[in-house]
Amino acid sequence: MTHIFIQARTGSTRLPSKILLPFFDNKSILEIIIQKLQTSFPLVPIIICTTDNTKDDEIAEFCKKRDINYFRGDEKNVLKRFIDAASHYDSQKIIRICADNPFLDINFLNELLKFHNDNPKADYWSFKNSNNIPVIKTHFGFFAEIVTVEALSKVLSITSDSLYLEHVTNFIYESDLFECNLKTIPSFLRNRNHLRFTIDDIVDFEVLQEVYKYYSEVNYDIVKTILFAEQNPLIIKNMIANINKYSK
Repeated sequence: MTHIFIQARTGSTRLPSKILLPFFDNKSILEIIIQKLQTSFPLVPIIICTTDNTKDDEIAEFCKKRDINYFRGDEKNVLKRFIDAASHYDSQKIIRICADNPFLDINFLNELLKFHNDNPKADYWSFKNSNNIPVIKTHFGFFAEIVTVEALSKVLSITSDSLYLEHVTNFIYESDLFECNLKTIPSFLRNRNHLRFTIDDIVDFEVLQEVYKYYSEVNYDIVKTILFAEQNPLIIKNMIANINKYSK
């Protein structure tokens, strides 16, 4: 079975509890993402994949109040956390989403699911930029990725490198041991490496709060929202500064 896993924790050193802070219309980023997914994919189960650190009791309570499935596992070994969660919920494939991406685009996710269904024999599916770099390595924040649990388990059996235990899919697309299907991003995103729609710190949070307000006013049209950001020099200046600060 395929499940949506939202990777979530409150222990960010740059902006603690960022995913639970009021972001737009008195809703948190985590709440915004969940509502998007529940509305567009009501038949796909969602699991919040968080840690067993007591700091994340807040996330567990958030899920309980909303009757959302969640799993708590190893804080540092995120790869093992995902595999354990998959075992608990009997997942064969995971649609992985980061909880700090409020601009997750449903149209792109639909494209990814169609791409996966048209090319089902692989270990990993996502988008890539014009330099063949998987979008998970960019700062866009619009995209998800799909991975088989079998591939994740294989990675865990191969490496104990902390980089690959924390970043659960990196080994897969950096290695020639796995079959990766990567769809090129839409043309309007090419050569737009100055865009950053993911949240690490308070600067990202406050800049993207302003952008999200416009995003909601244009019916969540990502192209119009990108143009809005590009017409505001201070927004782009802050995006570029944090792209350089938090290089991937």
